[in-house]
Amino acid sequence: MSFKPPLTKNTLIFFFTVFLMVCCPNISCARTVTDEIGRSVNITPRPQRIVSLAPGITETLYALGLDDKIAGVTTFCDWPASARAKTRIGGFINPSVEKIISLKPDLILATADGNRKDTVEQLERLGLPVYVTNPSDTNGVLRSILHIGEITNRETEAGKLVEKLQKRLNNISAQTRHKSKPRVFFQLGLEPVITAGRGTLINEVIERSGGVNVAGSDLANYPSYSAEGILGASPEIIIFAPMITDKEFVAVKKYWRKFAEIPAVKNNNIYPIDANLINRASPRIIDAIEIMALILHPEIKNSR
Repeated sequence: MSFKPPLTKNTLIFFFTVFLMVCCPNISCARTVTDEIGRSVNITPRPQRIVSLAPGITETLYALGLDDKIAGVTTFCDWPASARAKTRIGGFINPSVEKIISLKPDLILATADGNRKDTVEQLERLGLPVYVTNPSDTNGVLRSILHIGEITNRETEAGKLVEKLQKRLNNISAQTRHKSKPRVFFQLGLEPVITAGRGTLINEVIERSGGVNVAGSDLANYPSYSAEGILGASPEIIIFAPMITDKEFVAVKKYWRKFAEIPAVKNNNIYPIDANLINRASPRIIDAIEIMALILHPEIKNSR
């Protein structure tokens, strides 16, 4: 009778490293690129098994026609619908390294805003190619699309996509440039009421949509506001990201009913927007800008 020792974490890592060296000839043809946080990464010219560590990255891969190359995604990657059928590698901030290894990826895409540094470093120590994106604004999102296209052999598709997205941005800018800019309060939570400050994609979406974020000068990315603070800000429009458990917006409507003197409440200018559109660094951030621009300036024309 023979004895087979159990596969430990270290054993799995060892065998995977051997697999990379022996069975993956493309690695010897890898080229060195610099990712968006300045790291040097060796990437095979035509990645065939891509693991995405963020929903926005997954959406970008689909937009570039790379869905058949996606080997794994996080549990939060839910758009498009077919992404839900992909193998799950764990959460956004706590992915399973063992699961990632088992998928034999030849490219892992991460984001500096959300994925933990130690996760990236652990994967890097295992010899896995991890390219980190770092889009902090809309222009950064467009650059990331181009970079992902470059390292996945989709330069042409990425260029065409960015060109279309830029035209849509230009259209909104041209139509809102000379219009009055309403004061906007973006509501992210109820108890306490959380909003979006200066260093967020949400703040830029409001500005690009032709509005003024009442929290736009706040140094905190996501400051909390008291009732007095909201009254003092006197927003003309309130936009909120619906809570999963409040599909009919009952709680939101009940909350704002207490502040009838706020212009947005008095004029019934309270609108929901999909949080996934406005929070994710993906091509759909342009959708968020168009939707919000139509809320702030209903007289303008959608470019699509």
